[in-house]
Amino acid sequence: MELNRELIENLDKKYFLKGKKKQADVYLVEFENKKIVVKDYINKTPLIKFYGKRMAKREYRNYRIVNKLFDFFPKIYGMPDKYSLAIEFIDGKTFGEVEGDEKYCFAVNELKKCIKQLHSRQIYHLDLRKRGNIIIKDKKVYLIDLVSMVKLTAFSPLRLFKPILKLADTSSILKWKQFICPSKLTEEEKKKIKKFRWIRALWFINKPKLPGKD
Repeated sequence: MELNRELIENLDKKYFLKGKKKQADVYLVEFENKKIVVKDYINKTPLIKFYGKRMAKREYRNYRIVNKLFDFFPKIYGMPDKYSLAIEFIDGKTFGEVEGDEKYCFAVNELKKCIKQLHSRQIYHLDLRKRGNIIIKDKKVYLIDLVSMVKLTAFSPLRLFKPILKLADTSSILKWKQFICPSKLTEEEKKKIKKFRWIRALWFINKPKLPGKD
Protein backbone atom coordinates (compact mmCIF):
# COMPACT_ATOMS: atom_id res chain seq x y z
CA MET A 1 0.00 0.00 0.00
CA GLU A 2 1.29 3.43 -0.89
CA LEU A 3 1.30 6.31 1.54
CA ASN A 4 -1.38 8.81 0.56
CA ARG A 5 -2.95 11.96 2.00
CA GLU A 6 -5.79 10.11 3.71
CA LEU A 7 -3.34 7.79 5.48
CA ILE A 8 -1.04 10.67 6.46
CA GLU A 9 -3.87 12.54 8.15
CA ASN A 10 -4.46 9.55 10.45
CA LEU A 11 -0.83 8.94 11.42
CA ASP A 12 0.97 10.35 14.45
CA LYS A 13 3.47 13.01 13.45
CA LYS A 14 6.71 14.21 14.98
CA TYR A 15 7.48 17.64 13.56
CA PHE A 16 10.98 18.77 12.66
CA LEU A 17 9.71 21.99 11.08
CA LYS A 18 6.24 23.46 11.33
CA GLY A 19 4.50 26.72 10.62
CA LYS A 20 7.20 28.46 8.58
CA LYS A 21 5.42 30.75 6.14
CA LYS A 22 7.53 29.96 3.09
CA GLN A 23 8.86 26.49 3.94
CA ALA A 24 7.34 23.05 3.87
CA ASP A 25 6.24 21.49 7.13
CA VAL A 26 8.58 18.54 7.76
CA TYR A 27 7.57 15.66 9.98
CA LEU A 28 8.22 12.01 10.75
CA VAL A 29 5.62 9.25 10.46
CA GLU A 30 5.74 5.48 10.74
CA PHE A 31 4.04 3.46 8.01
CA GLU A 32 4.34 -0.26 7.32
CA ASN A 33 7.26 -0.50 9.78
CA LYS A 34 9.16 2.27 8.00
CA LYS A 35 10.13 5.66 9.38
CA ILE A 36 9.32 8.22 6.73
CA VAL A 37 10.02 11.95 6.51
CA VAL A 38 7.26 13.92 4.84
CA LYS A 39 7.83 17.36 3.33
CA ASP A 40 4.39 18.90 3.11
CA TYR A 41 3.04 22.14 1.66
CA ILE A 42 -0.67 21.31 2.06
CA ASN A 43 -1.35 23.82 4.87
CA LYS A 44 0.34 26.80 3.27
CA THR A 45 -1.22 29.80 1.54
CA PRO A 46 -2.38 29.30 -2.08
CA LEU A 47 0.74 31.01 -3.46
CA ILE A 48 3.12 28.90 -1.38
CA LYS A 49 1.14 25.75 -2.20
CA PHE A 50 1.60 26.50 -5.88
CA TYR A 51 5.32 26.96 -5.34
CA GLY A 52 5.46 23.83 -3.17
CA LYS A 53 3.72 21.74 -5.78
CA ARG A 54 6.46 22.61 -8.26
CA MET A 55 9.27 22.05 -5.77
CA ALA A 56 7.90 18.70 -4.55
CA LYS A 57 7.68 17.44 -8.13
CA ARG A 58 11.20 18.68 -8.89
CA GLU A 59 12.70 17.13 -5.78
CA TYR A 60 10.90 13.84 -6.37
CA ARG A 61 12.39 13.69 -9.88
CA ASN A 62 15.87 14.43 -8.54
CA TYR A 63 15.65 11.74 -5.87
CA ARG A 64 14.62 9.21 -8.48
CA ILE A 65 17.69 10.09 -10.53
CA VAL A 66 20.19 9.74 -7.68
CA ASN A 67 18.57 6.64 -6.16
CA LYS A 68 19.38 4.79 -9.37
CA LEU A 69 23.04 5.82 -9.29
CA PHE A 70 24.25 6.18 -5.69
CA ASP A 71 23.85 4.75 -2.20
CA PHE A 72 24.41 7.96 -0.26
CA PHE A 73 20.93 9.41 -0.60
CA PRO A 74 17.82 8.36 1.31
CA LYS A 75 15.27 6.42 -0.70
CA ILE A 76 12.34 8.26 -2.17
CA TYR A 77 9.04 6.55 -1.34
CA GLY A 78 6.82 8.69 -3.52
CA MET A 79 4.47 11.66 -3.49
CA PRO A 80 1.46 11.09 -1.23
CA ASP A 81 -0.20 13.88 -3.19
CA LYS A 82 0.92 16.76 -5.38
CA TYR A 83 1.85 18.88 -2.35
CA SER A 84 4.04 16.41 -0.48
CA LEU A 85 7.06 14.16 -0.67
CA ALA A 86 7.81 10.96 1.30
CA ILE A 87 11.49 10.17 1.96
CA GLU A 88 13.37 7.53 3.93
CA PHE A 89 14.35 8.71 7.42
CA ILE A 90 18.10 8.56 8.10
CA ASP A 91 18.58 8.40 11.85
CA GLY A 92 21.93 10.10 12.31
CA LYS A 93 23.63 13.39 13.16
CA THR A 94 23.67 16.36 10.84
CA PHE A 95 26.93 18.16 10.16
CA GLY A 96 25.52 21.05 12.15
CA GLU A 97 25.40 18.89 15.28
CA VAL A 98 29.07 17.89 15.33
CA GLU A 99 30.86 21.23 15.48
CA GLY A 100 34.40 20.81 16.74
CA ASP A 101 34.00 17.07 17.33
CA GLU A 102 37.07 15.73 15.55
CA LYS A 103 36.02 12.10 15.75
CA TYR A 104 33.75 13.05 12.85
CA CYS A 105 36.61 14.24 10.63
CA PHE A 106 36.08 11.10 8.55
CA ALA A 107 32.72 12.52 7.45
CA VAL A 108 34.43 15.38 5.61
CA ASN A 109 36.44 12.86 3.60
CA GLU A 110 33.25 10.90 2.91
CA LEU A 111 31.58 14.07 1.68
CA LYS A 112 34.51 14.66 -0.67
CA LYS A 113 34.06 11.15 -2.13
CA CYS A 114 30.33 11.73 -2.61
CA ILE A 115 30.89 15.02 -4.42
CA LYS A 116 33.46 13.40 -6.70
CA GLN A 117 30.97 10.69 -7.65
CA LEU A 118 28.21 13.21 -8.26
CA HIS A 119 30.36 15.37 -10.49
CA SER A 120 31.51 12.33 -12.49
CA ARG A 121 27.84 12.01 -13.51
CA GLN A 122 27.45 15.75 -14.18
CA ILE A 123 25.25 16.15 -11.11
CA TYR A 124 25.61 19.14 -8.76
CA HIS A 125 23.84 19.31 -5.40
CA LEU A 126 24.36 23.09 -4.93
CA ASP A 127 23.15 23.23 -1.32
CA LEU A 128 25.82 21.38 0.66
CA ARG A 129 26.81 24.40 2.72
CA LYS A 130 23.58 24.14 4.71
CA ARG A 131 24.25 22.36 8.00
CA GLY A 132 21.14 20.18 7.92
CA ASN A 133 21.67 18.76 4.44
CA ILE A 134 24.40 16.23 5.29
CA ILE A 135 23.68 13.41 7.73
CA ILE A 136 26.27 11.11 9.32
CA LYS A 137 25.27 7.53 10.06
CA ASP A 138 27.40 4.39 10.52
CA LYS A 139 30.61 5.91 9.12
CA LYS A 140 28.77 7.13 6.03
CA VAL A 141 27.27 10.43 4.97
CA TYR A 142 23.91 10.91 3.29
CA LEU A 143 22.92 13.96 1.28
CA ILE A 144 19.40 15.33 1.45
CA ASP A 145 17.31 18.25 0.16
CA LEU A 146 17.55 18.04 -3.62
CA VAL A 147 15.44 21.01 -4.68
CA SER A 148 18.51 22.85 -5.96
CA MET A 149 20.16 19.85 -7.62
CA VAL A 150 21.15 20.16 -11.28
CA LYS A 151 21.99 17.38 -13.72
CA LEU A 152 23.73 18.70 -16.80
CA THR A 153 22.86 17.24 -20.16
CA ALA A 154 24.95 17.44 -23.32
CA PHE A 155 23.04 20.48 -24.58
CA SER A 156 22.21 22.21 -21.30
CA PRO A 157 22.94 25.97 -21.38
CA LEU A 158 24.07 25.62 -17.76
CA ARG A 159 27.20 23.85 -18.98
CA LEU A 160 28.63 27.35 -19.43
CA PHE A 161 28.49 27.68 -15.63
CA LYS A 162 29.95 24.25 -14.88
CA PRO A 163 33.04 25.62 -13.05
CA ILE A 164 30.78 27.68 -10.80
CA LEU A 165 28.46 24.74 -10.14
CA LYS A 166 31.43 22.57 -9.28
CA LEU A 167 32.85 25.20 -6.94
CA ALA A 168 29.51 25.53 -5.13
CA ASP A 169 29.84 21.90 -4.06
CA THR A 170 33.58 21.58 -3.56
CA SER A 171 33.85 24.74 -1.47
CA SER A 172 31.63 23.06 1.12
CA ILE A 173 34.39 20.53 1.86
CA LEU A 174 36.68 23.15 3.38
CA LYS A 175 33.78 24.85 5.14
CA TRP A 176 32.92 21.64 6.96
CA LYS A 177 36.53 20.76 7.66
CA GLN A 178 36.90 24.14 9.33
CA PHE A 179 33.67 23.58 11.26
CA ILE A 180 34.26 19.99 12.40
CA CYS A 181 38.03 19.58 12.64
CA PRO A 182 39.75 22.98 12.31
CA SER A 183 43.03 21.69 13.73
CA LYS A 184 43.42 19.55 10.59
CA LEU A 185 43.41 22.53 8.21
CA THR A 186 46.62 23.18 6.33
CA GLU A 187 47.91 26.71 5.68
CA GLU A 188 46.97 26.32 2.02
CA GLU A 189 43.41 25.34 2.97
CA LYS A 190 43.13 28.38 5.25
CA LYS A 191 44.04 30.60 2.30
CA LYS A 192 41.42 28.91 0.14
CA ILE A 193 38.77 29.49 2.79
CA LYS A 194 39.48 33.22 2.69
CA LYS A 195 39.19 33.15 -1.08
CA PHE A 196 35.89 31.28 -0.96
CA ARG A 197 34.42 33.90 1.37
CA TRP A 198 34.45 36.64 -1.21
CA ILE A 199 33.34 34.27 -3.97
CA ARG A 200 30.42 33.24 -1.78
CA ALA A 201 29.46 36.89 -1.38
CA LEU A 202 28.94 37.04 -5.15
CA TRP A 203 27.13 33.68 -5.37
CA PHE A 204 23.78 33.91 -7.18
CA ILE A 205 22.63 30.30 -7.58
CA ASN A 206 20.61 28.80 -4.77
CA LYS A 207 17.14 27.45 -4.21
CA PRO A 208 14.50 29.14 -6.38
CA LYS A 209 13.22 32.23 -4.63
CA LEU A 210 9.59 32.54 -3.65
CA PRO A 211 7.57 35.26 -5.32
CA GLY A 212 7.04 38.40 -3.29
CA LYS A 213 9.11 40.01 -0.56
CA ASP A 214 10.53 38.22 2.48
